[in-house]
Amino acid sequence: MSASASDKEIVLSLISHTNVGKTALARTLLRRDVGEVADSAHVTIVPESYPLIEEGGYSAKLWDTPGFGSNLAKLAGRLRASQNPVGWILHQVWDRSLNRSLWCSQEAIRNMQADADVVIYLVDASQSPSTIGYVDLEIEIIEWIGKPVLVFLNQTGEPNRERDRQNESEWRAHLAKNTIVKHVSTLDAFTRCWTQEHQILAQAGTVVSGQKQKTATYLTGAWISRNLGIFDEAVDAIAELVSFALCDTEPLPQRGLFEKVKELVQRNERNRTYERIQGRMYERLSKKTAVTVNRLITLNGLSGETAARLARSSCEALAVKRDVEESVMAVLGGVGSGLLGGLCADLATGGFSLGGGAIVGMIVGGATTYALARGYNLTQTGQNMVRWSEAQFLDQVKSILMLYLAVSHFGRGRGAWRDPVNNPARWKELVDTAMAAESADWHALWKKGGIASDPGSLAKGKIRTLVRHLLETVFRELYPDSASIFKRR
Repeated sequence: MSASASDKEIVLSLISHTNVGKTALARTLLRRDVGEVADSAHVTIVPESYPLIEEGGYSAKLWDTPGFGSNLAKLAGRLRASQNPVGWILHQVWDRSLNRSLWCSQEAIRNMQADADVVIYLVDASQSPSTIGYVDLEIEIIEWIGKPVLVFLNQTGEPNRERDRQNESEWRAHLAKNTIVKHVSTLDAFTRCWTQEHQILAQAGTVVSGQKQKTATYLTGAWISRNLGIFDEAVDAIAELVSFALCDTEPLPQRGLFEKVKELVQRNERNRTYERIQGRMYERLSKKTAVTVNRLITLNGLSGETAARLARSSCEALAVKRDVEESVMAVLGGVGSGLLGGLCADLATGGFSLGGGAIVGMIVGGATTYALARGYNLTQTGQNMVRWSEAQFLDQVKSILMLYLAVSHFGRGRGAWRDPVNNPARWKELVDTAMAAESADWHALWKKGGIASDPGSLAKGKIRTLVRHLLETVFRELYPDSASIFKRR
């Protein structure tokens, strides 16, 4: 690209009514704390500029400006009566303390007129456009400046694509009379997803011309590449956690024949054994999960740490791989009928799981019902150990994926990270569906887990591929426009 210094920069002025969330959005896009955020009018009183993205000698600058004040009707009336409305307002002198509202409006107009290539106008989407009288007045004032306007909807609440489409349609219809408005979409300072952020530059590229357009396009690509790099690191972190859960094991106590038969029959003894084992595994997984979530928080430009704790699971969450000695099988074989002896013979040659185990439990009058009904698999593997059951493992995968979705939607404008109380039901539905579509792959992966597996190689291989593909599938469903992002990989 060959361009002059001015053409190698694109400047965006962030404009809105006071207290709509400009600085909150700036913090989210910049991924650092800038300006001041408070639930009051005119917190920002002078324009401030920040580098939005810089790459290869090209840059985008974002101006955070003072909000328009509450006395716009009077101001707009005076501007309409002027033969040179922009010149009139730019040369007026208002006291910064006594007339803060007018001062702030004037500062915003000066910034648009002098610095902006494109105006980013933020609106409060929690209200219907027909009920917000100041929007029409503010757009009228911006029209006198003559700069192209991109409208983004803020304060939309919990992510909901269908509701966002309805809001956007309503705002487009309302603003259709304003030819200066070139685009309307959603970019919430509090619940946006990183897959949406680049649109602020992509849309700017459609309303500027010449070399500025090429600059915007180039920087849009740089923004996407940067966010994809962060996404790749997030996938790596999640894959490491999944691999850990897949491969974590605890050895079973070494016991003689009498103790093995006693434990098989006595439920309380088995309970104590598995509760101790599960407690140790739970602590390891809980710490690893917290480290992973904190890493995701940092990667996504947020502050704070997770305070969440894993919910303790019942003994159903464990799967058992145990050597079954011929002497034990002989004892069991003598308890029941010939059918039991046949099943024990099957056990010696390869093992069985819940289906056959339930029959064994009935035949021996409940002696093995507890272990088998909990989904324990007794197999002739040469390994006496406990690992997470397949169902629990899959739940752990879904849990970290849901946490990542929460992190990826948490705008820095909300402040420090807070663990979600509830996630959108749509997210769970999409994660469940995506995992079900690849259930055979996840099942095969779980079967490979255990003490003989290499966590490092698993994380770098199949796990990473499955996690990345699953998240891409979910993002494409949530944000269809994001399909073009992932095609870049």
